[in-house]
Amino acid sequence: MNNLALYHLASNFKLLKLKVFIQLEQDTVFPAFKGSMLHGWFGHALKQADEQAFFICYGEHSAQQPKPYLICPSDDHKTHWHQGELFSFEISLFGDATKLIDPIVIALKLGEKMGLGSMRTPFKVISISTITANGLKTGAHVLTLEHYLVNKLDEMPELNRIELALAISTPMRLKYNGQVVKKQAPPLEFWINAILRRLTQLSRFWVTDNQDLLNDLYAQRPRISHCETTSHCYFEDWQRFSKKEQSNLPFGGLKGQVSYYGEISQALPLLILGEQLHLGGKTTFGLGKYQLIH
Repeated sequence: MNNLALYHLASNFKLLKLKVFIQLEQDTVFPAFKGSMLHGWFGHALKQADEQAFFICYGEHSAQQPKPYLICPSDDHKTHWHQGELFSFEISLFGDATKLIDPIVIALKLGEKMGLGSMRTPFKVISISTITANGLKTGAHVLTLEHYLVNKLDEMPELNRIELALAISTPMRLKYNGQVVKKQAPPLEFWINAILRRLTQLSRFWVTDNQDLLNDLYAQRPRISHCETTSHCYFEDWQRFSKKEQSNLPFGGLKGQVSYYGEISQALPLLILGEQLHLGGKTTFGLGKYQLIH
């Protein structure tokens, strides 16, 4: 890996990615996109479990300080659910927030008593596992970004001229040239800069405030000379009702798939890390998730 700063940061960037399965105890109706429902429900549960943990995750911090977590629903848009069905979602904690394992688990159990969704649907947590680079592992295990990076790179052929694709699975709220991206996916350089921005913001507040390291991260970023792009994207428009604003707020973003071909192998490490961090706005609600296809 040419970017030594990236490797060093990844080895110190702690990450906890939990997969939670619950079983519904009665028929219910959930919204098509469940990120807002899960975000609100978990916030109430975490507040009951631990006030300090709630403040770290949900409190108001500095304008430039990103939240150190995200809650991501499954990709389906199913609305009608039946008693006994299994429902799953992911919770990710970044950097110092990985120390909140205990209150997170307590909140999940407290959340059972609260019920889920507008119908307060009762459920049972049936399993909590860790999403590793090699699949699910029982229990909660704090890993590092390096774990995901090294394992993914080991799977990839050592070629310079390659083709890869980003499959965007939850709406990604991005701006390119001052405009919200609604159809045509931006060039690969845009993704590189977006991932670097997300990575440095999370690192500065939750991992290390080593400005020299973060400067090196940018100085060593990959340079893309020529790249062919094929975009099959669309805008998925969601609305979220905000109790605070008492109105519907825009919640949609770019979906679909975009492919890149060329001498772009140096971009792979950053794209792998971006998978774990999510990109764009509203990431705490699960937006901005993509999978790398190579």
